[in-house]
Amino acid sequence: MAQVRHQMRRIARGSRSPPNTHPAFALISEQRKQRRALRRYRAWLSAAQGTA
Repeated sequence: MAQVRHQMRRIARGSRSPPNTHPAFALISEQRKQRRALRRYRAWLSAAQGTA
């Protein structure tokens, strides 16, 4: 699943998408992106609740 998401992100950016992405690289990259997104969401959620 991480490999598919990695390839889809590359395609969306307009980059070339060679099918030989290493699975471990794709997994680690995906985990880092998800962690960063969750951190941003938590910060946004706490800010939105504080102003409401």
